[in-house]
Amino acid sequence: MILGMSNTYQQLITSLSTKELRWVLSKHEDSRVGTNSPFNINAKRSGKLNAWLQWILLIGTSLPVHFLANSVIGPSVYHQPPSQITFEEVPELSSSDRSRYDYTSKRYSFLEMEAVGDRACWLAFRTGTYSISQSPTGTEYGFEDELAAWPQSTVAVTYTRPCAPYRETTTIKDMRDKEVNRDFSGEEPSLYSIGDCGFGKDVACDMNSPLFDDDGVGKEMCRLSVRMSAALIFAGCLIVKAVYMLTVVFQGRKKIKTKCLTFGDVIAASVLDPSLQIKNECMLNAFDGHRHLVQHTCHPKHCRAGVEPSATGDSIGHCQKCKKFNEIDYAGDLLHPSIAIKYKKSLIANLGGNAVGQMAILMITSVAMLGISLMLAVLIGFSASRFRYRCRQPDIDDDFRAVCDKGQSHFLKYQYGYFGGFDTAATLGGLEMNSISSEVAAFAISNGAQLLYSIIYLLLVYNFTLISMEHDWGRLERDRDRLRCTLVEGDGFRQSYLLQLKKRILYPMMIFSSLMHWLLGQSISTKETIWSDKIDPSNPVEFSQYNVVYGAYAVWVSTILMLAQTGICWYAFTYCREGFMPQMYGSIRACCAATTQLTSFPRAGVKWGDLGEGEKFRHAGFSSDEVKDIKPAELYCGMDSEKDVIDRIRDRGTGPDGVKRRIYIRDPGGNDS
Repeated sequence: MILGMSNTYQQLITSLSTKELRWVLSKHEDSRVGTNSPFNINAKRSGKLNAWLQWILLIGTSLPVHFLANSVIGPSVYHQPPSQITFEEVPELSSSDRSRYDYTSKRYSFLEMEAVGDRACWLAFRTGTYSISQSPTGTEYGFEDELAAWPQSTVAVTYTRPCAPYRETTTIKDMRDKEVNRDFSGEEPSLYSIGDCGFGKDVACDMNSPLFDDDGVGKEMCRLSVRMSAALIFAGCLIVKAVYMLTVVFQGRKKIKTKCLTFGDVIAASVLDPSLQIKNECMLNAFDGHRHLVQHTCHPKHCRAGVEPSATGDSIGHCQKCKKFNEIDYAGDLLHPSIAIKYKKSLIANLGGNAVGQMAILMITSVAMLGISLMLAVLIGFSASRFRYRCRQPDIDDDFRAVCDKGQSHFLKYQYGYFGGFDTAATLGGLEMNSISSEVAAFAISNGAQLLYSIIYLLLVYNFTLISMEHDWGRLERDRDRLRCTLVEGDGFRQSYLLQLKKRILYPMMIFSSLMHWLLGQSISTKETIWSDKIDPSNPVEFSQYNVVYGAYAVWVSTILMLAQTGICWYAFTYCREGFMPQMYGSIRACCAATTQLTSFPRAGVKWGDLGEGEKFRHAGFSSDEVKDIKPAELYCGMDSEKDVIDRIRDRGTGPDGVKRRIYIRDPGGNDS
């Protein structure tokens, strides 16, 4: 909803005012109405910088909505050190324990072999309390294995007889930075030692870590975390956006509306101000080529008798080296007859180069998601085959036998997740601990897929908006109806304005978009794990790590929906409306060319059709009266005679400075007159 409101205000910024229409048509040939494309800003006559700044403000405050919305508040896995410690005295440590704490190969590299787990194990033996006593960075030797064991509740400490006198005889405070052995010249060095008791050769620890609990996952504690940095940025952007919207609303009160938001606004404006009307182009399709008027001020440097006009370059074919002396009017009202035919171009042909970019984004995204889905399917199939093979073996250990008893589906859900989220996701990998870059990366991973989809969704809305406008425009050839308009009110207009899209189109699109956003958020996200060690009040430690998690089912469903959306977009590109009425697709020029004979807006509405025959050509356009059927294969242009056109051109031959100008007219065949 927030982004939808932002989209409305973006359209207010990018739309043209009634005072700019004639200038835009004269200098830029054409522009679109009814869309929020920022490129319309470049067609404005004034206020471009202000409009760009406002548009950037709205976009800049919308990005955090995408980037931080899923990361402001959420659950985190919360771990504390194991609280239960058991002791067992043995004649000697097992060979596996002694090899696990073998420091012989690291005797000359003290910093590399110092491990968090080693220190915590030695503290558990000497103090009866398991604590890391410092904030690790995640790079210490053996640290990842130690953290993996934290969720378990029991630490089993094994020691030999020489160490019995030193068991639980001191405190953490007294142990800090003591009993650390930095001399590794012996045959069996120990990192920590006291008397004849050495860590690794006489003391070892083990964690009770069953693979699954009754629910199939390790037991975890959770807490609801609010990330204040993200929350403050998010709230600040929403406040700025709300203040801007309220300012626009209050500034627009009791003022005459001038922004053209619908094609009905352009038609109404051109009727109220006849200077906006484009004469003699009643049958030209949107963005087709058309004739234009060039006024040339002659100058002695190149305008000499006998000079051959160039056949290339400027439209007038005259004085190619001095184009600054030419004034081109793309709305010259020149005669431009067209044959009445029903066949029209498709949407993709009308969009031109824009369609190529849209198709590239859609295809790349769809192929990437399809590739990921297929890769997951192959991996899951391979894991299922391995699971069945191992479970058939008679000599598997008891832990994996318990896994086999739970079934293949249970095992695959644990390995690959199913619908993602907090409880049903599988871990893909971890980010660096206690790092700002990891925090930013977590935001990007959690929201990046949704941000990309929002861009694709905007392209879909853009295409459907053009199709919806073209459908409403073409319906006026068959049925009389009132125009949707926001500039004026009255019985002859409809004031319904909902982002150009009807409810039966907009609401399903919004539901589809919401579902896709949720699925993409479940497909890949980050899960925060917090380790808190506050056993030593003088040295509390808390640190976190983000793990990238995913859900296979969510990936598959979102891929299917993405492929469906790509198919819908491809189908939308092929949209083609048949009829004699020229294509519009948001073209302001097509709207202004259809109103030359329209004078009022009755309650029954207006209709487009044949308006009769002029001196030389037939004419078509909107009328409040009854219209005739279009005559196929006839030339349609306008009611103006050739003399009327020449008189208007002569009037434009004298500029405001009183200087006479030569006027060159190029017809579609390339001939100058």
